[in-house]
Amino acid sequence: MAAQFAGDALWDPAWTEADGERTIRARSASPSKVHFYCSWFCPFAQRAWIALEEKGVDYRYVEINPYEVDAAKPGGYTKLQLPMAEKRARNLGFVLASPRGLVPALDVNGGERLCESLPLVEFVDERFGGPDLLPRGELHAYARGQCRRWASEFDQRVQKPYYLMLMAQDPDRAEAFRESLVLGCRSFARAMGDGGPFFLGADFGFVEVAAAPFWGRMLAVGGFYRDLRFPAGADDDDFKRLEVWWAAVRERPSVKRTLVCEARLVASYSDYATDAATSNYAQGARASLSPSPVELPMTPEEAEFAQIVAAAKVKVLRVGGLLLGAFCAGYALGRRRRSF
Repeated sequence: MAAQFAGDALWDPAWTEADGERTIRARSASPSKVHFYCSWFCPFAQRAWIALEEKGVDYRYVEINPYEVDAAKPGGYTKLQLPMAEKRARNLGFVLASPRGLVPALDVNGGERLCESLPLVEFVDERFGGPDLLPRGELHAYARGQCRRWASEFDQRVQKPYYLMLMAQDPDRAEAFRESLVLGCRSFARAMGDGGPFFLGADFGFVEVAAAPFWGRMLAVGGFYRDLRFPAGADDDDFKRLEVWWAAVRERPSVKRTLVCEARLVASYSDYATDAATSNYAQGARASLSPSPVELPMTPEEAEFAQIVAAAKVKVLRVGGLLLGAFCAGYALGRRRRSF
């Protein structure tokens, strides 16, 4: 068994339990009929974990380790995927809730089963009481759409280049992914609202739940294995906004209760850093090993210029069409005259 708590056989004596480990210990003993299948190291699972804590749901935490254990590695953790038959044998309830054998997954009362991180977060938001993660009602339709959009944009613009940077073994490729990551972070910062530290301003919500697990890993894991450093906020408005955002997010009680020992988290990502991981995510990322171009939001001046250029193109096409039409008509008339 991989190490779960201090005192376990493979627990590194240098590690210190954090709030996340204490939450796992308490929630694992809950008699609740809401079963949450999670892996403490998985950022996708942490999304749903934060949502459950933010909503104040009484749930039972069920730890799932979908990977092989190697006693030679810190805590025994690898990123070498177990076969589905082994996952099914270890916990049938988990596989019933998540047929692909991926965390997170939720089973409410032995019948409402759901998996995949963002759909699960929305389900938790609507199924249980507590503060709304997505704004409700017609008046907030635009804000709700923006939240969903930027949860998805974050995955493409920030999460993806981060993992590709972490997995890249060639320094030049790693630097290219790092540059793409920085551009993605700038886009994320410029999409944030005013009037408060969070994405929508004063209210913690859906985008924070979607982004926080990956932001924490970028700073800790990316910093350790790839010396990832962002521009200082004192000299950069975009990263100043991100510093304010992260300072508020990491102090949110629902987030703090899911933060595990940082040294333990870093150790669990060693297979990603050496590109030895065989997880579903690693295989998918490896299949797309080129930085996606990241487009920053246009300034008003850029948008106006783009409209002028587009209008000019239309005008040129229209004039070109008229000239071509006149030429074709003249050519046809000339052929008719020569045929008489």
